[in-house]
Amino acid sequence: MSQNIIQVTKNNMENEERIIKDAQYRKGLSIAFFNATNSAISLVVTEKETWKDEKAMLDTVIRYRDFFLEEHKKYYAEVIANVGKNYDSKATIDRLKTAKNIDELRSIWISLSEDERRDGDILTEVNKLKETYAKT
Repeated sequence: MSQNIIQVTKNNMENEERIIKDAQYRKGLSIAFFNATNSAISLVVTEKETWKDEKAMLDTVIRYRDFFLEEHKKYYAEVIANVGKNYDSKATIDRLKTAKNIDELRSIWISLSEDERRDGDILTEVNKLKETYAKT
């Protein structure tokens, strides 16, 4: 019964995290869009005396805006998207399973990052291992 509650709680937390991440991503895209548009307008307005055709000016704003958005897309893929989980849960769990007793488990636990210690899968495995060592 408690495993079911833990699993439901974990699923809810993962769902909430995904929703927040999606909202942050959409907010970032909105900000990037308006920043790109404003930057494009600023560039084009500096040459307003040279524009005889309003459509050509608008097309240039859109071209610059699209260029800035494409640069943002590259930046996001290279920098922002890589922020987050920088460890492999499975590798950490495998390392924890190498412990032969509670002292070794504690030693491995201390060496983990704070993110690893808060990871639901890792916590579940640690608790199972603790129970195993408590029985011996």
